[in-house]
Amino acid sequence: MDLKDLTKLGDLSGPLELLSKGPKALAAWMEKRTEQRYEEFARSALEGGVFPENAEAMTPEDFLAMVRALELDIEAEKATVYGRLASSIATGKVKGHLKRHFIKFLSELSFGQVDLLRMAWIAKRFDVYPGTGGGRREPKEFLGADSKTSINRLTFERMGMLDEKELSLTGNQFVEACFRSEELKPSSVGFRLWAKGIVHLVCNEMGTPGCDPFLHQLSEGCHRAAIRNPKTAALRGHPTRAMSLGPVMVVLLVENPQKLLAEWTAVEEVMRGADKVLVATTDPTTVLPPEMNGFERIGASKENLDSSVDTVLARFEESGLR
Repeated sequence: MDLKDLTKLGDLSGPLELLSKGPKALAAWMEKRTEQRYEEFARSALEGGVFPENAEAMTPEDFLAMVRALELDIEAEKATVYGRLASSIATGKVKGHLKRHFIKFLSELSFGQVDLLRMAWIAKRFDVYPGTGGGRREPKEFLGADSKTSINRLTFERMGMLDEKELSLTGNQFVEACFRSEELKPSSVGFRLWAKGIVHLVCNEMGTPGCDPFLHQLSEGCHRAAIRNPKTAALRGHPTRAMSLGPVMVVLLVENPQKLLAEWTAVEEVMRGADKVLVATTDPTTVLPPEMNGFERIGASKENLDSSVDTVLARFEESGLR
């Protein structure tokens, strides 16, 4: 095997095999690695329509500082980020004294820390699904902001990138200089977002053996699908509309329809403006009052919980509420 074709030690059995081949082999391997790093730097710097005529803001001194930092950096993975920063400097996106500061910052931060800054930037701007719980992911969890001894927090603070538990103006500018717009989308770091819409369940029989199995099953199904699922009763004189900035699907859950019908004015207030309304009945023989006959009915008995929840989620997607 030609050592110049190697870029990873994993191509050999280990570092000792490379060392056993002697200094010339080691030099050839390092040369190949360095060449690959510069290739990635150049590719990422020129990507996105950067040309000599629109890249006059980078001075020879800036370029030299950038290349030296790249050459001395122990993490080859950062070559792409150096290229992005070089592009931002060349096109004037990074101004004045920040140019040298950002080059220095990038050389001192690990690749993992740069990625944490990116995730904090994304978490601030998007409603990121946390996986567990009903909240959202916050910038502070990526910045180590809740720990006074966190290495990441101390590093980011020293560089002026923190403002309380979020990124400072400098921190935001640094992230935006090191990543292209498509690299600042939630999907670029594997984040899921909460759905824009919600499934608002309305039931005046919560706590009963007939309604609770569907209520709990729907809650679990919605959470797996990253859909918020508030639950309220409909009572006159009490606020019943779920707080939501996005579209709403209302599911009326009934064992005894008269329990909701007795509070129909409040039910109508809940449904006002809803994109979709379903009626879930725990007993297939239940006769619905005329007020509910205009809505799609689904069976919510214990025997078909999975299929009924699947139907609710399918209607949510079909209605474009995602």
